Amino acid sequence: MRLLVSSVIAWALFSGAGFAVAAQGNPPSRLIGASQPLPRDGTYVADDSLTFMVDRRGDSVRLRFGGGDEVFYLSSEAAPMGGRVLKYDTGAVALKVTGWGGVTLYTAAAKGGIPAGYSDMVQNVDLPPISEKDVKPFAAKLAQELSSREDFALGFAADWDLIGKSEVLRALVCDAMRNATYALETVAKTPKRMLLFDRIHIVRVIPGPKAGVVVQKGILLITIAPEVGLSARPSSLAIARALQTAF
Repeated sequence: MRLLVSSVIAWALFSGAGFAVAAQGNPPSRLIGASQPLPRDGTYVADDSLTFMVDRRGDSVRLRFGGGDEVFYLSSEAAPMGGRVLKYDTGAVALKVTGWGGVTLYTAAAKGGIPAGYSDMVQNVDLPPISEKDVKPFAAKLAQELSSREDFALGFAADWDLIGKSEVLRALVCDAMRNATYALETVAKTPKRMLLFDRIHIVRVIPGPKAGVVVQKGILLITIAPEVGLSARPSSLAIARALQTAF
């Protein structure tokens, strides 16, 4: 009987302790890598002023900065102590998530990372879609922005008729052109500005089996992969890196 009572008391104490831990979000199990969490969907604030939005789409975590139009698709891999590391398509770290859910943002200006806090203001990561009739005007607007902001004249080329037949293809082409514009603006602010202006005259977007970037004979050739999905286009970071290494 004494053994039975002792067993019941021990079970009750264990259950109570387990309930208390569960009420706090099960941090011990996360610390040993059981959950390997992803960031909670929503809006985050880093350094009191830098905002970014996160959500999940399939196997990817999507990231968009406040005031920006580019949506980054991040890959995710396990980190020590039950955390996750999320990376851009260049392999650079974008976010780190601890086993208990803490989020750190990494940028070119803050390579050591900035702690980010969750905000209740959940916003949509998606941008408004570009309609079939607006694709060519959208491309013309991007070219005009490059001309006015960087004094850089070039044109965008794609199979406009083919684009109109697929919503996914249209979204990928528009993303690719937008990302290319951001990349060209970035490189135009570096010492390679004049080489860029001399050697790039057309941005051409084509479909293929795998997303990629090639610089050849005056053309910035961007490949998108509509069969893979909406993540299958290079980011502005990947395009900028290809341009920097091409010259």
